[in-house]
Amino acid sequence: MPDFLYEERRFQLVIVGGGPAGIAPLLAAHHAGQLDDLLSAGVAIVERSGALGAGTIGHYAINSDSSGATFVDCLRSPVPTPLTALYDHPLAKSLAAAGDGAVPLRDAGRFLALVGAALEAMIRDYAGCAVLTCHTACHVRRDRDGWRVTVRDEHGNQRALHARNVVLATGGHQPEERLAAERVGGATLVDLCGDRLVQSGDVLGLGGLQRMADRLSGLDDPRVAVVGGSTSAAAVCHALLNRMPTVRFKAGGVTLLHRRPLRIYYPDAQSALAEGYTEFDEEDICGISGKVFRFAGFRLDSRELIMQARGIGGRAPEPRLALHCLRRSANPQTLDSQPLDSQTLDPQALGILNRADIVVAAVGYRPRALPVMDMDGTPIRLLSQTGPQQPLVDGQCRVLDGAGTALPNLFGIGLSAGFVPRGALGGEPSFRGQANGLWLWQKDVGGLIVDAVRRPPKPASRQPLQENVDAWS
Repeated sequence: MPDFLYEERRFQLVIVGGGPAGIAPLLAAHHAGQLDDLLSAGVAIVERSGALGAGTIGHYAINSDSSGATFVDCLRSPVPTPLTALYDHPLAKSLAAAGDGAVPLRDAGRFLALVGAALEAMIRDYAGCAVLTCHTACHVRRDRDGWRVTVRDEHGNQRALHARNVVLATGGHQPEERLAAERVGGATLVDLCGDRLVQSGDVLGLGGLQRMADRLSGLDDPRVAVVGGSTSAAAVCHALLNRMPTVRFKAGGVTLLHRRPLRIYYPDAQSALAEGYTEFDEEDICGISGKVFRFAGFRLDSRELIMQARGIGGRAPEPRLALHCLRRSANPQTLDSQPLDSQTLDPQALGILNRADIVVAAVGYRPRALPVMDMDGTPIRLLSQTGPQQPLVDGQCRVLDGAGTALPNLFGIGLSAGFVPRGALGGEPSFRGQANGLWLWQKDVGGLIVDAVRRPPKPASRQPLQENVDAWS
């Protein structure tokens, strides 16, 4: 039987998950010149794979929706460090050369692996720190002065790590039970589409496009319906049309069915108006940067594809992509507050789904949070477990219990955490979604966590929650 190794070592901070989101607070501290202070206080990072940094980002066969220059920006610091030295690495130079353009996620993954290796070496230089790769976190339990994280190594041996603060950076997933519950016009997607239904992560992940091509290549008029209005939905459409050369889509061969308007990012209002894009007002402009739909708008490859499909800015049309809005209300605010299954699916949408050879559900991700327990071992139900759209965290990255109250010194970051930027973090006032992005995690969001760890906040009081976007965008 595996041994239980009781660890008396205590840390100021334990980070669960060493992927892009997990290392983001450390990069935020590095950018602010605070990394030495943070590591001197004692940091442990737990990662189930054999290395920090990349996570699964390199497993996706698409380009990034962050620019090449954005990736390299994480190396900046007021003082020289092993991370700043990576500026001279050929891969970093290649990403920087892309400027404001997109880069393949496989290259982004390779770069983040370099960053993770440099960070790991820096962490190991501190006697009060630990890097536990090939370890899986089992659960988090409150104790008198913080939290106890139980972890298991690849041989089954367990140990407990005690920390004043814990960050959950455990990623997101697309659970089958969530898909089974998605309803459209009174019926579930599973009922409507059966074995023709796949999830966006399965399409964009390793081997996904090849599996799609195998199913579609022999068809004279292949048809795919993509359900959703998020970045991942547009990324699926772009990949289908541009990364499967053996599949020849005809006009309308790929249809994107969406609820909310498909917003377009612009660096400023003047640029938008110059291209005849007028679908915004003051509430859609970031008060800090002046950017139009800074968080809600499509960027890079997805942006160009949607603009082509909509004929914005004089772009050449993309006849193979059709757009169909499921919105059927004169009052958009009222509709957005209603579940989609409360509406009758219009006949055209039903026909699109029925004719499709494959239906791709791009209806969002849910947080893969650890079990959290109180001091007596009683499970603490998290807000994210109470409903399919509920967030894991509040506006300060604090994990919320089922009543919406922040748990002290327990933070969350990363894909599907549900973080909504506000105030000094910028963004358009009209934004109602959750913001995900490496730059945001590595700067403002990671900085919130670092500040809270270095200067523990007062005991939390119940805060009203910000609205979160539903999975249908």
